Amino acid sequence: MRISATGTLSRQSGFTLIELVVVVVILALVSSVSFPLLVDRIGGDERTVVRRIAGTVKELYNEATLTRDEHHLVFDLDRNSVQTFRLRRSLDKVEKEPFGREVELSPLTLREVDVVGQGTFRSGQATTRIFPLGWMDQTRVSVRYRDGTDMQLEFSPLTGTVTIDEGQDSFN
Repeated sequence: MRISATGTLSRQSGFTLIELVVVVVILALVSSVSFPLLVDRIGGDERTVVRRIAGTVKELYNEATLTRDEHHLVFDLDRNSVQTFRLRRSLDKVEKEPFGREVELSPLTLREVDVVGQGTFRSGQATTRIFPLGWMDQTRVSVRYRDGTDMQLEFSPLTGTVTIDEGQDSFN
């Protein structure tokens, strides 16, 4: 080894061009395989959105029974989204506060919501009430996949579970 003028050992080190090319090729292969999977997850495919709706219903049902506060699940057919609210009672007034975040239903399209006792909604907002004593409005929701297939979601009033029926044209 040579000693430089400053008195330190001098050795050249680094990566060769071949090593750098191999690393770049490996990174390109990994990204080409994982990128479509990542984009599909971020974009939220239809089944993920349906599971998110079912999870939101169950979460509100459980939260209502635990906190003894009424909760609302609001379907906005014009904006194609679902919002959740908690009704807090304090002395002489009721405050409606957002609970969680708004769920965008894209790539699904919200077609109609049937809340027993309130009617069938094809536009505007439909509200499903979840009561503190372990009961909720019986609700049926019709959504459409990108490919035109319809799906029905039915909320059980006594358990807060969601039943999913695929390939249905309408409730009626």
